[in-house]
Amino acid sequence: MHRINMATLTEERPQLTNMEDNSLPIGAPILLDHHSKATDPLELLKTPAISTVSPADAISETSSERSTSYNIPPSGVWAPTITFFDHNTDELSEDSQAKYYSYLSKSGLAGLVVLGTNAETFLLTRDERKRLIEIARQACGPSFPIMAGVSGHSTKQVLNYIRDAADAGADYVLLLPPSYFGKQTTPAVIDNFFHEVASKSSLPIVIYNLPMVTNGIDLDSATIVRLARAHDNIVGVKLTCGAVAKIVRLTAELGPQRFATFGGQSDFLLGGLASGSAGTIAGFANVFPKTIVKMYDLWKEEKYQEAMQLHQTAALAEQACKAGIATVKYAAALNTAKAAGIEGALEELKPRRPYLEPSVGEKKAIDLMIEPLVKIEAGL
Repeated sequence: MHRINMATLTEERPQLTNMEDNSLPIGAPILLDHHSKATDPLELLKTPAISTVSPADAISETSSERSTSYNIPPSGVWAPTITFFDHNTDELSEDSQAKYYSYLSKSGLAGLVVLGTNAETFLLTRDERKRLIEIARQACGPSFPIMAGVSGHSTKQVLNYIRDAADAGADYVLLLPPSYFGKQTTPAVIDNFFHEVASKSSLPIVIYNLPMVTNGIDLDSATIVRLARAHDNIVGVKLTCGAVAKIVRLTAELGPQRFATFGGQSDFLLGGLASGSAGTIAGFANVFPKTIVKMYDLWKEEKYQEAMQLHQTAALAEQACKAGIATVKYAAALNTAKAAGIEGALEELKPRRPYLEPSVGEKKAIDLMIEPLVKIEAGL
């Protein structure tokens, strides 16, 4: 098998402070080191590293793969949605949730992820999980793409969540590897888990790689390729690990018509697109969905200078929301929830107990850092 050899891009990684899929720093200096004069990042980005015909298509694709139609998630920007709570009763705030889903579905997003990390999924009951998918389907209409998180600690739990997701109207499922017993989660355990789930799932599966919430389990590209080739219904991956080199390898091995590779944060969106990604599933799209979509659209329109300028502005603002889910929810309450006409969002978007809202100092920092994007979002 011919492989493209591309060095992994890295940068200094600050300390992580919360279990939030938007908080893992990403290595992509060509996007972030915009003060450097040694290399023009736009020259590196203008020509995507991966052609539309991948080595997998040209060299290793079998005749059965060429003739198979795969149900791939639409390319673009997806939002892993947050959850509204009535904290007086500790129940879901369903009316607010429906308004939020509806607003996001009309903001240019390719789809919604319901029950990702940002939804505080592991703090929800099974009934609440299913209910959120039902609300999303009702609010977004019958054809808007919905991906449901179905991660759990056992194969049986996951299969039950997949059945619930299918019943509630999801189109795809997003699945972390099992990880609670970290040292016992060997490569054989991971293989057995995904093989059994994929063989029994009624919905296409997008693998979710987020080492910070899986006891450090980090799926490499070879494992992901092997699983995808073994099961036609493993159709994509969300890489919140931040390894741009994995995007390159997965696109080279599988090709964009077979497999959708999504970055897990918006602050390396352009680097991901240049490397062959299908787009991003980004927590920051809860806060400024139209802005992140605009970045994607500008890139696709080959307006690279405009895309880079907006990307840099957004990346600096996104730093304010890196401390955890609570910071994303606070910023969304000030912006997207307000635009959606939701009253009382600052209260309803506090994290579920026992987790805490941002401190006064954190809120002030968020207010200041996101201000440039507030005006941009309002104008889109």
